[in-house]
Amino acid sequence: MLSEMRIISATPAQPLGDHVYWIAYYDSFDANDTGFRMMSEGTVDLLIPLEGQTEITASASKKGLVAVAEPALVGPQQSYRIYDTSRCTRALGIVFASGGAARFLGPQIDALTDSIVPATDILGPDIRALHQRLLEESDPQRLFRIVEAYLRGHFDPDPQHANEIDFAVSAIRRGQTAGISLVDFAEDTIGFSHKHFVELFKRSVGLTPRRYQQLIRFNRMLEGSRLSPGVSWTEIAAAFGYADPSHLAKDFHRFAGMAPGEYQRSVWTHRQVLSDPTSARAEPTVRG
Repeated sequence: MLSEMRIISATPAQPLGDHVYWIAYYDSFDANDTGFRMMSEGTVDLLIPLEGQTEITASASKKGLVAVAEPALVGPQQSYRIYDTSRCTRALGIVFASGGAARFLGPQIDALTDSIVPATDILGPDIRALHQRLLEESDPQRLFRIVEAYLRGHFDPDPQHANEIDFAVSAIRRGQTAGISLVDFAEDTIGFSHKHFVELFKRSVGLTPRRYQQLIRFNRMLEGSRLSPGVSWTEIAAAFGYADPSHLAKDFHRFAGMAPGEYQRSVWTHRQVLSDPTSARAEPTVRG
């Protein structure tokens, strides 16, 4: 159960806000918290434990369970991951938008795909200094300001081909590529050969355009099923472009690790709780 957990989330000011979904502060975890299952949306997450450690199981990773007591980067995942928070009291997380992490980490995001790595491996000693400053603070607003200053210091405003990749990510997220060939989209809309487009997309997002498209459709379907609990899976499958319910069930097992009915009965998702984040300059919103 997570009934006592407090989550305070914020979106940094522009231009960071276009590339960082949110910064979130978590506290009031306790030993009875069972953690949560997080569906992949192609994001890169920077997890910074402040008290205790979090255990992460990434279903697509060969490493299995990873215990995180120091800042860690959770790369783009091709399937779900499970966070066990029973030994973590407080933590802070940064969720980079799809493709957004490349503006802070460089265009080599595909090296992080399906991986969980110490943040120092990519960000160097600066992340240790940030961690130490955060450990000395307890006020969420000050934590957010420290993190935003850190991000501004590591932000590349104009990496090569970033505009094309941002446009492609936006088009996929908005469903504008549904029903059309990604080869045609690359050549006619983006202006790249399909091969070059896939290579650039993987370097910036960490996933192929096709896999990213599949994940976005799956998450849109999850949101649709949550908002329409009385609608049958057959109707939901048709509404979101699945050939039939069996194809939908296949995606459930691949991306959520469970059957549709099991998901509907038991899953609490991180994405649903952290929707509509507040501005970092406003008073924090408490959810719990």
